[in-house]
Amino acid sequence: MLPDFPKVKARLETMLKYEMELARLSHMGVFADVPTSVVVEGNNTVIIREDGSVKEMGFEEITAELQVNFAEVETMTHEMVLDKINRPAKEIAGKKAKFAYEQIGKAAEEAGNVVSADGKPFSIDLLLEFLEKMEIDFDEAGNSSRLALAAHPKLRPSIVKVMSQAEIDPRYQELMERKKEEWRVRENNRKLVG
Repeated sequence: MLPDFPKVKARLETMLKYEMELARLSHMGVFADVPTSVVVEGNNTVIIREDGSVKEMGFEEITAELQVNFAEVETMTHEMVLDKINRPAKEIAGKKAKFAYEQIGKAAEEAGNVVSADGKPFSIDLLLEFLEKMEIDFDEAGNSSRLALAAHPKLRPSIVKVMSQAEIDPRYQELMERKKEEWRVRENNRKLVG
């Protein structure tokens, strides 16, 4: 009987988890940069909004299955392991993204921030309408930060066209300057903890 190698197994497990996380992040799209935190106890989380309202949310269990046959292990290469990991990582990423879109949709409905195109094509007017409803952050250089547009890939050509129009549209420039001033006021009014 072969000896047990607990340290080697623990290291391999850590490496596999790391590779799984990299694979999951590669499939998360706009949600890959969303900060996350680990909750070590409890069965819900609380969101306290800027207006003081509080919303409790339970957790959603998201799982995927990964099976490796013992016979496969002997001949598996590193690339084969990564391929094996990619399928459940993609499944988890898809479930997380779907859940996030559902939560964002509910929050937007509750806040009255939904913009409907009513079947019309994406346009500069539609872009301005939904940017108007958003709170936009800026970096120290004055550029909008963490602003992402998620849409079906078929819409990419029209989005690229509208975004190039926006760069020269005075209404867009005016809106972004106003949003930058709103951000500056928010930043100046923040209460620093420490």
